[in-house]
Amino acid sequence: MTRKCRPQPQLVGADYWLPVEAFEVGWAVAVGCNNLRCPDCGEAVRSDGQPGHTVRRYWCACQQHLETWTYWVGGEPEDLYAEKLRWYCAGHPNLTLPVVLDGVRLDAGTDWGAVAAAAVLEEPFHPPGIDLRQAWLVRLYHLLSRERAAALSSAIAELLYTTDPRLVTGALDFFTTERKAPGAERITAMVTARRDWLAETPHPSTPSVSLLDDAVLVLHTRLLATGRAADRPALALAKELALAGVGPYDTAGTLLDHDPKWLWTNASALVQANPEWADRIAYLATQQRASMRPGLLRDLATVAPAAARKAVTERIPEPERQQLLDLLPGGDAEADLNETD
Repeated sequence: MTRKCRPQPQLVGADYWLPVEAFEVGWAVAVGCNNLRCPDCGEAVRSDGQPGHTVRRYWCACQQHLETWTYWVGGEPEDLYAEKLRWYCAGHPNLTLPVVLDGVRLDAGTDWGAVAAAAVLEEPFHPPGIDLRQAWLVRLYHLLSRERAAALSSAIAELLYTTDPRLVTGALDFFTTERKAPGAERITAMVTARRDWLAETPHPSTPSVSLLDDAVLVLHTRLLATGRAADRPALALAKELALAGVGPYDTAGTLLDHDPKWLWTNASALVQANPEWADRIAYLATQQRASMRPGLLRDLATVAPAAARKAVTERIPEPERQQLLDLLPGGDAEADLNETD
């Protein structure tokens, strides 16, 4: 059984990673395919290029391609390329155990928790040009069979409950990339159970940030899907944390995607909990239906008048702009209304 690079095979420049082992399948941006074939001439595609020389040359019997960055074969925009490369990934055999991968022995009795912990503390190998944290574990996850990959990611989830901040952060980094891997669903319960410890523990590489900030970022990745596909417990926890002022900059945008009624009901409370969200919430208010904007912005202006007026000034065209400004605190319409009251 073989696997193919998805969504398309990649060509990479000489400073990026073109693995040599046959089982290496494309698993991230900038992982080159090492088993390309041309459907026109039938030849295997060959390549050459030395790190530090930038350009890698690919060729078969009927065409060649020079690459300096990364290139998705089959993903070219119609208006930029008159001729498309037709090379395709001819497949990669599965990684079979036992094997020694970058000095790490993997076999039927492997302790995946020990492998994961050791790799978090010191990666056995970091592929060049791959801008991912815990890239080695992500790569291993994609190389293993489905059952063993699940065992690995479940073992990584166990690291979420350790007392070593480095291991907790490593697990969070892994699930930031592999948000659908088995074990990722445990993040919500972990944040709930360890909230105080996370808030009190500095991030090992950025002491000005707490582990709670890092964990909440990962929690929000559980909400990238919308509707019923989203992680409902994660959504409930994200709302609870937001009312305490905890969440990434675009917390309001994420919650708007999932529960707009809840967001606007709690918009003022969110700004009071975290004033840094005021500008973003005010901007989102200006993007709602015209019939909703006056009420949303007027309510928001009771706690963040400057943000509300700034959003209207920058985002709403005339004549609606002046009409809304007049309704906000300090505006003519607002003053007239107060006098009438």
